[in-house]
Amino acid sequence: MGTAPGIEPPEGYVLNTEEGRQLLALFGSLMAVRSWRLSGQPFPVIVLDATEPQANVGAYVDALEQAAVEARIPHTSPILDTDAEDAELTLLDTMSESSAWRSARPEIGPLRFPRSNLVKSLERAIERARENNTSPADEWSAADALSSSSRRPNKAPVWWSTIGVVAAALLGGFAQGLADKVTMAVLLVGAGVLVALLLLAAGLLTRRLWLPVLTRLGFGTRYRWFATSSFFSVLGGTGFEDRLKRVLGRMTAKRGADQFRLQLKSFAFLEDLRAAHRRLSPNLRGFKRPVPPVVFLAGITKENGGIELLSAMSDIRSRRSELHPLLVIASVDHANRHELDELAAPQHETDVSIEDRYRDWEASLGIAQAPSQQVPLPWVLRLPIPPRRPGRNPANPLPVRRRPRWTWLWSRRSLVAALLVTAVGMSYLHMRLTSEYCHVGFPFSPNTDSRLRTDADGSRECVGVATDGVRFDRGTGSIGIDGNRARPHETADLALSHGDFTLADLQSRIERENKAIAGLRQPYVTVLYAGILSAAEGHDGSVVSGIRSLAGAYLAQLGNNHTGGPGSAGNPPKIRLLPVNVGENMYFSREVADQILALARRDPTIVGVVGMERNTDASQDAITRLNHAGLAVVDTVNSSDQLPMLSHYYGLAATDHDEAVLAAYAAREALGRRAAHTMIVSHAPAPLKDDRSTPAKDNYSAELAADAQQQLGSDETTAVRYNSAGDIGGRVRTACTAAADDPYDLIYFAGRAEDLYNVINNLGGGGCAKRPLTLLGGDEIARAHFGSGRQDVALPPGINVYFTSATYPKNLTAHGRDRSNPFFTLARNDLGIASTDQTLLADGQMALTYDATSVLALAAQKAFTTLDLTSPDDSVSPGSRAVTSGGVLLELPSLVWTGAATGTVDFTKDAHDSYGPGNRGLTLVRVTVDGHGAATYRPICGQMNGGGKVADLPLLHLPKNASDRRERPVCTG
Repeated sequence: MGTAPGIEPPEGYVLNTEEGRQLLALFGSLMAVRSWRLSGQPFPVIVLDATEPQANVGAYVDALEQAAVEARIPHTSPILDTDAEDAELTLLDTMSESSAWRSARPEIGPLRFPRSNLVKSLERAIERARENNTSPADEWSAADALSSSSRRPNKAPVWWSTIGVVAAALLGGFAQGLADKVTMAVLLVGAGVLVALLLLAAGLLTRRLWLPVLTRLGFGTRYRWFATSSFFSVLGGTGFEDRLKRVLGRMTAKRGADQFRLQLKSFAFLEDLRAAHRRLSPNLRGFKRPVPPVVFLAGITKENGGIELLSAMSDIRSRRSELHPLLVIASVDHANRHELDELAAPQHETDVSIEDRYRDWEASLGIAQAPSQQVPLPWVLRLPIPPRRPGRNPANPLPVRRRPRWTWLWSRRSLVAALLVTAVGMSYLHMRLTSEYCHVGFPFSPNTDSRLRTDADGSRECVGVATDGVRFDRGTGSIGIDGNRARPHETADLALSHGDFTLADLQSRIERENKAIAGLRQPYVTVLYAGILSAAEGHDGSVVSGIRSLAGAYLAQLGNNHTGGPGSAGNPPKIRLLPVNVGENMYFSREVADQILALARRDPTIVGVVGMERNTDASQDAITRLNHAGLAVVDTVNSSDQLPMLSHYYGLAATDHDEAVLAAYAAREALGRRAAHTMIVSHAPAPLKDDRSTPAKDNYSAELAADAQQQLGSDETTAVRYNSAGDIGGRVRTACTAAADDPYDLIYFAGRAEDLYNVINNLGGGGCAKRPLTLLGGDEIARAHFGSGRQDVALPPGINVYFTSATYPKNLTAHGRDRSNPFFTLARNDLGIASTDQTLLADGQMALTYDATSVLALAAQKAFTTLDLTSPDDSVSPGSRAVTSGGVLLELPSLVWTGAATGTVDFTKDAHDSYGPGNRGLTLVRVTVDGHGAATYRPICGQMNGGGKVADLPLLHLPKNASDRRERPVCTG
């Protein structure tokens, strides 16, 4: 304690005296929380002046320091050493250490002193220069550049190894890119990054390059302060190097060096404190430090450097005209007060309160700083303290100074909390998005054209439009064209695959062709293929027809886009093909229709949809909506009787009615009479769950069964309806057993091909096959294969099978059509599928989808030609220079294409009424087996698509009026 020699400190609390209470009140007001205007408050250098030898002013300083401790005010009380050389400089060095400040709680962070550290580095450079007989500027440059780890000139900093590692990694990546045949553009970008990094490293190693630039850009507060402050500008010089030499010269000059060093260190110390309370800092530290720090100096003298320090602080404040957030509370004993009299006039009035003295000082501060007033220390406020006997009751403590609560929103803790919340939120959002959408890009950009949905079996399927590289496969394997999973052949040539490719192979090559179209910058139209491209777990076989159909659409795309090759047309409007998955059994047709229409609103190049093969309530609703929206739908194997009534719907397959009419003809030819007793087996129209939990019925089987019952005209008809493959056998056996006295002579199967095995197997088990039996069916039976093979349907010798086929393979390849037709050429050259591969061509879906896609391409080509888009005539308005869905719709009614894989596509006879125009391809085929189980297929009669004659077969003539039952089909040679 700074007590006068020989005087014992009195007992009690000095802050209970009159002056103590006033001092505590002034201290409390100066330490009021000012989170918004701290930098606008002048803080004096308060010196408690002992008016009498008995006045213990040091006790007041100690008491105020204790109050600061209790109020948690950042403060320091350095030890005043009378034996130290340059004691005032030692005091500044002590105060500019973060560890010297107490009650600087973690919530406001430790005080930093970068400018003071820079001045200390200059002093160390001067000392080393004296020892080494070198230049201080060179010593500082060698030891105290940006890399503090560098201690010798021309020595690379430790972080150079990191730059080397990064450069080596980039070089390795560049070499790997060359090995992996990365595109030249990517490699050039990588090379540019590498060169930029090396140049940056070279600049960081050259102080002459980086220091002037960084100081001007504001990087490194201490260097920018040194280079731009007007305190140093008065020394002259331009540039950082010149200013550094001038400052070091002043610090080592023979005259005034100590005074300059004291002011320089004081200036650095005060500027560090001002920066530590800057509100607009990145961490808002000025708002988090609402009270200024306090320096307590008890018993200052000239010997211990206290008075010189206060003088330097006052000089800097007057010279800079800055309001530094620092309160200094010092005390001078009565024996040493004369040392301060020369610098600041003593206050003799004893009847003036401390608060009034502070207000008078604050009011006169502007004038007192004027040099003409000759006031040596205008920032020093001397407060006379007379001797008083302290009381025994402690003064009321100051309230604890707390950081404003709102600033916790901008702190390390809140940052950690925000990061945790963000991480959890991002993970949750990413999980939600990835559970909703098939593809989610960085950071949260889902592809809304496709979504993940749960089917009736509880499996997740990706349904929608495959844009931006969306794949419909699950896992690393992909469904092959044979129904088995295999690894995709990403880089293999599918022409050598012999038809052994996967769904992923098709999607990757379609995507590649689409990118090539975008790169050509030529006009194009977009065609959507909508089919079954995914299934529930374990039902991969149901995707086979969709893969084959997509392959047909891909061949049509290649044929339209490419030029010069066999089967290529090279039409100017290119085809951009987008696969669309409607899920197993087309459960998600309604939702997919929403996605198609949403995409069509954004993309005017979409001109139509092909596919939509299955006839269900959901698919009918989807097709109807697409029709009403003005999109053409060219269907492939959907044999609905009602869809042909839609104005923009064109089916390439014969309707259920036409199939039933031809089946009735076959029954009369086989039996020679009207059937006496007929069993019609069909799938019950049980509701199937779709994505909207709306009942969706498989209409194909029920519609075909109704048409067959109407056309067969049997004396007695028994309807057998099954719900699944599990109960079909029992129902057929029960019906056969019940008809033992009146056996069936005709069976009509209106179900799906996958259920045919159970039907035929249980016909024999129930006794129906004990006598000759005729089994009729539609084009679904064409997908089955009779024989004795592992996956064949075994046919008892007594059963003759008649079925109708929209694309009987031998008809399509007869008389060399497989050598002249573009479809077979493209299939052989691009997918490795030979025309003799009956397994891949039997169901005809590949050929029909090729025709459907080509038809839309031809309609787009006709619209393109009609608009004369190839003409350079400037009279054509820009708005008419695009082929849209409307232009395609105008061309489809008059379209006739003789080069189709299935014959001739002729839409001129489509009147858009029920049952269709009757000119679609249809062939009646008979299947018999010998005693060894070998099946013989024999076409009876038929017509090619468009109504043309099938080679070497009698021509089928369907009734002109399909609703008139009296007209019967005939086959003429």
